Amino acid sequence: MNVLVVEDDFLNADLIEKLLSKEGFEVDIARSFVEAISCIDKSIYHLIILDWNLPDKSGYEFLKELRTLLIDVQVLMLSANDGVEYRVKALNGGADDYLCKPYSHIELLARVNSLLRRTNSNKNSTIQIGAINIYKNSKEVKLDDELINLTPAEYDILEILASNPKKTFTKYELLTLIQNDFASFSMSNIIEVHIKNIRKKLQDKEIIKTVRSIGYKIAS
Repeated sequence: MNVLVVEDDFLNADLIEKLLSKEGFEVDIARSFVEAISCIDKSIYHLIILDWNLPDKSGYEFLKELRTLLIDVQVLMLSANDGVEYRVKALNGGADDYLCKPYSHIELLARVNSLLRRTNSNKNSTIQIGAINIYKNSKEVKLDDELINLTPAEYDILEILASNPKKTFTKYELLTLIQNDFASFSMSNIIEVHIKNIRKKLQDKEIIKTVRSIGYKIAS
């Protein structure tokens, strides 16, 4: 699973990276608001560990940006502020958990595992786009209650876009994210082919919007 650590303290960020890497997580580190925005533009994460204090903007502002973009990710907020008002502000702003500094690594890891278990349970949710329902648990798609036969790659593309409705994905990002399709890297137009097939099968040419010179996003 992919984890983004947004922390400007080099020592603390490195300690978290080593702790999570030892547990088998893939970890990226961003040391500022700008770096964090760049990371979420390029990758999809299962969890973000977010420090409140950043050198350019606050972690809380980054949290609000995440939720404005409707990015579906668990967020664990770290802060030296132990006041109830800070906890309430973070949770109301979209954080899934809040951990005060200083903390033990055992507790941090426990919080991480708890949030990721919650992520796994959320995979049973359904995404609805008009008459289209995407069932994450069974990886099925229905149009007006009729099952639509998508290939694994077509389903993965549709779920990725639908789970991040305000994010535009480049063709390369989609190609690296979809499953069971790595042999298609040599086919420069494979993503266009998948998109065309999805639109045709769902009888909706506008379900996936082409963002000129960038890539694709789900139609809003």
